[in-house]
Amino acid sequence: MERNKRTLKDYKGFPYPYGFIVEQLGKRLIYDEMNYDLAVLRTEFLGLFRSLTGTICPYKTIMSSVVGQKGGVFFLHGYAGTGKTFMWRTLAASIRSQCQIVLTVATSGIALVPTFENAICNIKGGSELAQLLKYTKLIIWDEAPMAHRFCFEALDRTLKDISSTNKFFGGKVKIFGGDFRQIVPIVPRGNRSDIVHASINSSYIMDSCEVLTLTKNMCLQQGGMNSNYEELRDFSDCLLKVGEGRLSEPNDGNAEIDIPENFLIQSYRNPIQAIFESTYPHFFEDHNNPEYLQSRAILASTIEIVNQINEYILSLIPEEKEYLSLDSIDKSEINAIN
Repeated sequence: MERNKRTLKDYKGFPYPYGFIVEQLGKRLIYDEMNYDLAVLRTEFLGLFRSLTGTICPYKTIMSSVVGQKGGVFFLHGYAGTGKTFMWRTLAASIRSQCQIVLTVATSGIALVPTFENAICNIKGGSELAQLLKYTKLIIWDEAPMAHRFCFEALDRTLKDISSTNKFFGGKVKIFGGDFRQIVPIVPRGNRSDIVHASINSSYIMDSCEVLTLTKNMCLQQGGMNSNYEELRDFSDCLLKVGEGRLSEPNDGNAEIDIPENFLIQSYRNPIQAIFESTYPHFFEDHNNPEYLQSRAILASTIEIVNQINEYILSLIPEEKEYLSLDSIDKSEINAIN
């Protein structure tokens, strides 16, 4: 009933529980976060744990703090493909399989949340969310370099207030993850100095943060010596050099990047058609195969180009269907009518 924004008070003739019963039923968020099939989670964790290999040390370091309830702040740093997401899954499966709570969040560089230097989160001390945070054993915040440092500091102050302690993040184990080679915090009309000042590296939190680094590309480790191995390795090395500014050295931070010819489509009349045919060969034979569509994608820099590509591809499909969806049903209008 709570999920549908209803209560027993909406129905005449039903007795309404008070006191202890209401207090216990008020922990819905906690129950939701513990509503897992433990047997399935244990099986999943064992499979993930066996595959950790080179990343076992960061896992043990983090779990030691969680099991010992020592608290602590960690930053898991690694470029794309080094296994950060795999680490999140392993940690979450391990802790949840023990009927404990892990909260996972990720930053979006698109959604700009206004924050201030002395801001706190809008979480009341006795609320359901505050109770959930008290029971939480681990908080994972992925893509942290995208967020303004004031966001992390606001959470730190809020958790200290909820937990009535001066320990970082209220004594909870907190893990940030990300890659500083990628998108940094967006500061509207800000200069380089403003952006650096907004980064998590400029926060007091980093003074007590233990940095754990992932350096091995797990995709390459799993690739063996198949036909795409060398191509994947070269592409990964190229991206890494771009992110670290090691192309066209020496440079002062500004350099022209030469894109390898094998990455370019050099002969075409219609650029969208050329990109489509290169990305989706044999499209008309395989467009009804979900695995074929899931295994490839076209990235674009603007919404306008995305719309152009979508319109072009949809125009080629003989049968087009539109599926409508919604997240939840708002019954307020129904209630007003009744």
